[in-house]
Amino acid sequence: MSRSERGFSLVEALVALAIIAALAGALAEALGANARARAAMAQRRAALMVAQSALSRIEAGDPTDTGQSDGLTWHVLREPYDAGGDLGAGQTFAAEAPLEHVSIAVENAAHQPMVTLRSVRIAR
Repeated sequence: MSRSERGFSLVEALVALAIIAALAGALAEALGANARARAAMAQRRAALMVAQSALSRIEAGDPTDTGQSDGLTWHVLREPYDAGGDLGAGQTFAAEAPLEHVSIAVENAAHQPMVTLRSVRIAR
């Protein structure tokens, strides 16, 4: 009986099994990393929506400068905005429309910054 008719030896089978196990482990690690990245992206997306919602509340006249939503905490910082004077061609900003810089920072439950949304708007 020739060697090709006897089948695989135990060593060959163990080597094949080890290769398959290593490939399965690498695949599992890649899938886990992908799942973690997707979860982080979803949390950032939620943080951005919270920041946009807080900016909308400010535009609607809500004076609240801090709040919580879906386990995320947001803080608003308002500062006068200096536009630097000239618009060009000798034009300047009118004094009737003072501007303010609005910054909304969103952090998770562990107080880690997630998103900061910045905007310039007409102060009221």
